[in-house]
Amino acid sequence: MSLESIVKHILEEAESSGQRAIQEAKKEAQAIIQEAKGEADILYQDIIAKAMAGAESEKQRLIVNARLEYKKNLLQAKHEIIDGVMHALKADLKKDKFKKQQIRADKTQEVAEDMDFYLAKARQDYESEIANILFS
Repeated sequence: MSLESIVKHILEEAESSGQRAIQEAKKEAQAIIQEAKGEADILYQDIIAKAMAGAESEKQRLIVNARLEYKKNLLQAKHEIIDGVMHALKADLKKDKFKKQQIRADKTQEVAEDMDFYLAKARQDYESEIANILFS
């Protein structure tokens, strides 16, 4: 074998070996890329799931807050209505209209009835009735 054929044979072997190394490197790179894509997809799905859970939690919080605000406004309106009715009722009732007989051992006398007591009782009844209507 001549020197030239030996060099040619070595060069062909080197080129063939280099091509195999390049092909192997390409396969490894493809495998690494596929693995990275799989990991990225898993991370993406995890991030999406966490974001959806956070969004759902925020949605529920907003709904609960809106319902609470609605009930507070309804309660405030109820109290304003009752306050108006009680104020008008108290203004219409005159202390001298409602008198009771106060009997003592030495005398009997007429005294004005304490309307605030009766109005407070009526207010509780009205509030209970309105609460039953509004919240049932």
